[in-house]
Amino acid sequence: MIFDDDVEAAIAVAGEELQMTRDEIIRLIIREWLQGYGFLPVQELDEGSETEGSA
Repeated sequence: MIFDDDVEAAIAVAGEELQMTRDEIIRLIIREWLQGYGFLPVQELDEGSETEGSA
């Protein structure tokens, strides 16, 4: 899928900053949008998860 030039540029910058591929960034954006609007449940982290303390 190809987006407008400004969106493509923003995706490229986000990918560089987060060290993610274009596809990974798009998946992340879609997942967060779907969760934010209630189409997907928000995944809650367990207390013993690997991300504990890494805000």
